[in-house]
Amino acid sequence: METVDLKLVLLGQPGVGKTCLVYRYLYNTFGETISTIGASFAMKKVEPSDGGRPCNLGIWDTAGQERFDSLSSFYCRGARAAIICFDLTDRASFECVTTKWIRKVMDEAEQGCHICIVGTKLDLVQAGAATRAVKADEIEALAQKHHAHWFETSAKQGEGVAQIFEKIVRQYHSRANAGDARQAGLPQAKSKSGGGCC
Repeated sequence: METVDLKLVLLGQPGVGKTCLVYRYLYNTFGETISTIGASFAMKKVEPSDGGRPCNLGIWDTAGQERFDSLSSFYCRGARAAIICFDLTDRASFECVTTKWIRKVMDEAEQGCHICIVGTKLDLVQAGAATRAVKADEIEALAQKHHAHWFETSAKQGEGVAQIFEKIVRQYHSRANAGDARQAGLPQAKSKSGGGCC
């Protein structure tokens, strides 16, 4: 079966845990990381459990610092999926999702790019080590506004991480199959609008 390529970009403020999220997904490890300079790239071949076409998932982990803004725009180009991360204990990082990162995806990525809004460091909230700064209903409302999906995760514990990437691959195949149906002139099932935590 033919393998398809899917470009995924990770965006978010510095220190929100983008690199830790990628390391947990790729290597099932967690450790202290240094700030990404520019961007880092990894590839993972994903074999969908539903029998869909295998997917080469190209993951671009971008730096969040302002001095690398032009580079993050560059890496957004051609992306069909984006994970926008924020720290559940840092309100300012969530505000940047709206004021900066979603706009960047809409301006630079492929039209119809699938967005996942991801709250990180859930383990700190659950352990009482830090106060939650963003309510779940706020994340849900933002996701619905932008027809995105949303997740709360802990890269440290591995909670919710794999589900994000699985959702991205499933969504990509769903959209590709819908496109195939349009090209063949076949009727299509109506899709639900809006996002949700899946």
